[in-house]
Amino acid sequence: MHATEAQPSPPVPPAPELRAEAPAGAPSTRGWGVGQRIAFRWAFIYLTLYGFPFPLDLIPGFDWLHDRLQAFWESVIPWVGARVLGLDIVDFPFGGTSDTTFDYVKLLLFAVTAVVVTLVWSVSDRCRGDDSRLHEGFRVYLRYMVATAMLSYGLAKVFATQFRFPELRELLRPMGDASPMGLMWDFMGYSTGYSAFTGGAEVLGGVLLCFRRTTTLGALVVVGVMSNVVMLNFAFDVSVKMGSSHLLLMAVFLVVPDVRRLVDFLVLNRPTEPVTLRTPFAAPWMEWGRRTVKCLFLGWCAVSMTAEKLEHRRLWGEDAPRSELYGIYTVESFEWGGQEVPPMATDATRWKRVVFEASNNGAIQRMNDAWMRYRVNLRPAEQGLTLSAMENGHVPMILNYSRPDAESLVLEGFLGDRSLRVLLVRRDASELELVKSRGFRWISETPRNK
Repeated sequence: MHATEAQPSPPVPPAPELRAEAPAGAPSTRGWGVGQRIAFRWAFIYLTLYGFPFPLDLIPGFDWLHDRLQAFWESVIPWVGARVLGLDIVDFPFGGTSDTTFDYVKLLLFAVTAVVVTLVWSVSDRCRGDDSRLHEGFRVYLRYMVATAMLSYGLAKVFATQFRFPELRELLRPMGDASPMGLMWDFMGYSTGYSAFTGGAEVLGGVLLCFRRTTTLGALVVVGVMSNVVMLNFAFDVSVKMGSSHLLLMAVFLVVPDVRRLVDFLVLNRPTEPVTLRTPFAAPWMEWGRRTVKCLFLGWCAVSMTAEKLEHRRLWGEDAPRSELYGIYTVESFEWGGQEVPPMATDATRWKRVVFEASNNGAIQRMNDAWMRYRVNLRPAEQGLTLSAMENGHVPMILNYSRPDAESLVLEGFLGDRSLRVLLVRRDASELELVKSRGFRWISETPRNK
């Protein structure tokens, strides 16, 4: 036998290291230190408490859950305020604000609960657990919570239901009498185009957050948009500071895992590795089920929110029907108890102006410039109307009206126990400078800065 020369074997590649991958493109939490892990767990508990009952509150038929949760807080928070903090919390929130004492106590309870649960959680596993799956699942939860909020607020601006052109009463109000919040509201409502632009940016951020590939871009858009909103709320004392701040913090939370990559690419001019995006489920039927649920959820949000904003616009927005008495009226004569009351500037009884807004709102300005707002129940068939004060303690006024001509209006009835007859002359609101100057001009020979 002839000996044969042994041929060198091809190199054998080393066996790949077996390690768990972070799901769906999230950075692994294995490299987190104790501080990072504790911070994440606290944020997870706190923001979950803050967001609950989302997303159930978007599903028809779950109104009972919101009502029961509200009833729970209305029993717990006054007790905590009185027994622990020494606060007398009587009035419960009515909506439209997130900055009440009630809300601050609730946030304090969230924060304390999150601290206690985080300590128990971290001590029980001695901070050695891997929170990758929880972290990614929580990112999905926050993505959709922030996205739905951005869609809701954004569509309200696009359809001009959050900010509307100043009402007639506000057009007559001296700027010095406006509150900071009222001034900002009128500023935003004056320009439908600007309001729609800011709303479009919010909608864009919300839509981008709905997809894994565009989550970082969407979060950056929301951070930019909400930074401006938060600044406006603090600078103009708008009473949703805490609500807007939490949305901003949630968007920042979504950006944090990509901060290093963003700094490398945008600041340090270094290459950065892409994040591997994988489907959350291995089984095809589960992945198709996830996509179906996602499409149904997003479709429901888009349709229901759009329908809601259009309904709001129809009821009290730009498309709201105007009363046949709509307009600004100057009081020409004021007879009370059969006697003509002269127009003295210090008189707190005689009327100076009457305003009938769109829908069923109205207001009366006294000679001392004080305003009283009313709900107007107009009965055209009887040529009658009822003015119900929006402030408590005032008896409704039941009056009759007549139109001697197109520009005049006569109101007759009783004010207290004395007869009342008021002759009003309509003022053309289009002659007001703010209304007359509304619009866009390419050419301005002189600035209209008055």
